[in-house]
Amino acid sequence: MTCRRESSAVVELSTIPGVTVIGVSTIPADRMDFATETVTEWGITGFPNIADDGEVHLRFGIFGHPAAVAISAGGSLVTDVGELDVQDALDLIDRARSRDT
Repeated sequence: MTCRRESSAVVELSTIPGVTVIGVSTIPADRMDFATETVTEWGITGFPNIADDGEVHLRFGIFGHPAAVAISAGGSLVTDVGELDVQDALDLIDRARSRDT
């Protein structure tokens, strides 16, 4: 999940027990000043945010934005490209977990 519209949903997700959020930004590493300003302005706190030069997105087969990847404790993975709210993200997590059985 990305973009200003979804930042509050990402922050809310990060407070749900059993859910771990890692933000992946496509802001270039040489623009960390801009990334830091964006995180502060949008209130994206409470979980790690990492800069991606494209490697993470390619590894997970993400070719658009906004995007989300859910990985279950058992290692099952599902991706979604498009805007998600909290319930959509929880459904994505449930889909990943259901693949563990």
